[in-house]
Amino acid sequence: MFAGHYGVAFALKRAEPRVSLGTLFLAVQLVDILWGGTLLLGWEHARVVPGYLAASPLEFLDYPITHSLLAGLAWGAAAALIYYSLPTTNVSHHGRAAAIVGLAVLSHWPLDVLMHAPDLPLAGSASTKLGLGLWKSVPLTIAIELLVLAAGVALYVTRHSRRHPVRPGRLAVVLAVIVAVFLASFLGAPPSNLHLVGIGAIAIGVVMTALGWWADRPAARA
Repeated sequence: MFAGHYGVAFALKRAEPRVSLGTLFLAVQLVDILWGGTLLLGWEHARVVPGYLAASPLEFLDYPITHSLLAGLAWGAAAALIYYSLPTTNVSHHGRAAAIVGLAVLSHWPLDVLMHAPDLPLAGSASTKLGLGLWKSVPLTIAIELLVLAAGVALYVTRHSRRHPVRPGRLAVVLAVIVAVFLASFLGAPPSNLHLVGIGAIAIGVVMTALGWWADRPAARA
């Protein structure tokens, strides 16, 4: 899943407005960014198989460090602890904010279970693997991804506050980028090698984090 992860980030932004949208964008895609690194380092493995699934040419061979349920829990806990350790003036709500960040990281795994073939391990590579395989259908992939994204955005725009207003122009830019990258991921040509896949996973995560921060940045005072 790609676009749907950002739907979760939008929804969680309204659950705890004090957390930056950029932070939540980073959190929901953290394991994919880490996976890009482990792929480049040769710690986890995949291969490009054009036509493997209708909406994805990637066959994931092993990635327990980033995409197992156990890893999701560990990365989520680590992200929550790191966020909690950051200095803040909102001490009374900081624990809740940290928990939201951890939940955002953990949310990646169950959403991926919907889309992937049965390749997402519970723990190590030899453990039970789950995946409902909705990537086998392009129409179903588009419908589910955009539905989750739309639901998250709907919560984001209908539950705004004075301190954390929605900025429609910037939101439109962010959504346009999310949808464009999402559609290009399976409507474009398959990647030529895994080196590009790894770099792309990291680059997209970094760019989307920056866009989330920009969209959420308070307007400058006159």
